[in-house]
Amino acid sequence: MKLTLRCLRALALLVPFSCRSGGGPQPLPGGQDIGMPLESRPILHFAVVDATPEKFFEQTLLVEATVKVVCQNKGCWMQIEQDGHQAMVRWESGCGGKYAFPKDAAGKRILIQGSFYKKHISPEDAEHLQQESGGKLVVASETYEFNASAVRILD
Repeated sequence: MKLTLRCLRALALLVPFSCRSGGGPQPLPGGQDIGMPLESRPILHFAVVDATPEKFFEQTLLVEATVKVVCQNKGCWMQIEQDGHQAMVRWESGCGGKYAFPKDAAGKRILIQGSFYKKHISPEDAEHLQQESGGKLVVASETYEFNASAVRILD
């Protein structure tokens, strides 16, 4: 019994040290920040999030993806993609709010900080988004969306 207790104490002392080496958030890559300050947390690739989306609902995520299309009216939304996976991104503050996505961001790599959830887009909203994209957006009626608090356009 003493040996087991002694082993448990030794293990308890080692665990905090083993968790510190490489398991935490890494330094964020540089770029142009828009919105609130980015929080240091692990960066997820969007294809990983989209593979099991329910696992990531109701959390603040930091996700890397490529911008596919941006609203050419007010910059209030964008569509991202990675390896054939797509989602919409909108600002927490809403359209015409405090921040806007750069209209020339299509094709650029970005980090998105925000929450992720399932989204239904009505035919009327899909048509509206299609018009704001200049005809470049393909919108599914059932999709996923990020509610962004911050974005970094990567260097």
